[in-house]
Amino acid sequence: MLDIGSRSKTVLAVAWVVFAGVNCYLTFVLPGKETIPFHLVWASFALLYGLCPWPRRATMVAFVVVTTVTGAALVGHAIAGNIEWEECTEIILMAGIMALLIWHVNRQRNSQARLQALQQADRRRSQQRENAARFGSHEVRTRLTIARGYAQLIADQSTEPTVREDAELVVAELIKASALATNLLTLVRVVEPPTTEPVDVDLMLAAILRRWSVTADRNWSAQSAVGTVQGDNERLEAILDCLLENAVRFTEPGDTIAVTADAQGGELVLTVRDTGAGIPAADLDTVFEVFRTGSAAGERAGSGLGLAIVKAVTEARGGTVSVASSLGHGAAFTLRLPLLMLPPTPSGKPTTDSTDREPLDESVDVRS
Repeated sequence: MLDIGSRSKTVLAVAWVVFAGVNCYLTFVLPGKETIPFHLVWASFALLYGLCPWPRRATMVAFVVVTTVTGAALVGHAIAGNIEWEECTEIILMAGIMALLIWHVNRQRNSQARLQALQQADRRRSQQRENAARFGSHEVRTRLTIARGYAQLIADQSTEPTVREDAELVVAELIKASALATNLLTLVRVVEPPTTEPVDVDLMLAAILRRWSVTADRNWSAQSAVGTVQGDNERLEAILDCLLENAVRFTEPGDTIAVTADAQGGELVLTVRDTGAGIPAADLDTVFEVFRTGSAAGERAGSGLGLAIVKAVTEARGGTVSVASSLGHGAAFTLRLPLLMLPPTPSGKPTTDSTDREPLDESVDVRS
């Protein structure tokens, strides 16, 4: 069904009336040759009815008029002996076919209307959930930040070792709670349309490496020769942060965490590899499920949201994520995302990199 304006509907209706009127006239004045104009009247009626909705009264009037006029022409020709009476069965047959068509079209339109209503209701509920999550997460993080500030103040100023240790424990838990609130908001916003912008993958990985290298005592390295591509910088950083947080949790000081990026066959391939505890084979199929932690995680277990966010964000953008690991031999998480080219340059050639520089090959050893 086309979305046709009221003026276009009027024009189509007038054109059909003229066309149908001419062909009805021809069914009367062409005895024995009325077959073509007879069927053209019904075919044009069916075509117009399928293009746009008709009011019920207009449908019934048009149906009765077409049936009566075309039927009168056939009956008149049969009485005059120009055609056999068997030809008059076309009146009933065409009317029956058109009635079935009207019924099916109305049924389809009613189904579409119900589906659109359900989609609109679902969009409203989704928007309400997103707003609730967004505002709720903001309020929670604000309170947690305030509480963390006071707890940190107590830890810094207290002269009692027990009080200082307890305050530092509270600060650590508040940091975890704030990260959990952020992850929940990220998970809710997965279905939002991505913001496509030029993303310098090399610089992004270098910035992420510097940010994480000061938070954990690991051997950090990053390699990339991708350059600049079209993508969603915020989402890319979010999923890499989740993977790196997971890698830090399951490694020890002195272990290696490496991030690599490459362009392969129209895909952006990001890999986060570590030499940590690894993942048992029995847990590989469930590590990306929400609120699931590995059977061997123990005290390392987090909220169970990080890898679920990675999977949800990656798949929402048409990509895939996989893991290869064995217990005691580290893990490697590989993301494959569709590689979007940058807009053409003034020369008319598309590009994946806007600068001429050496590929990223950076490592940081922060072992004490």
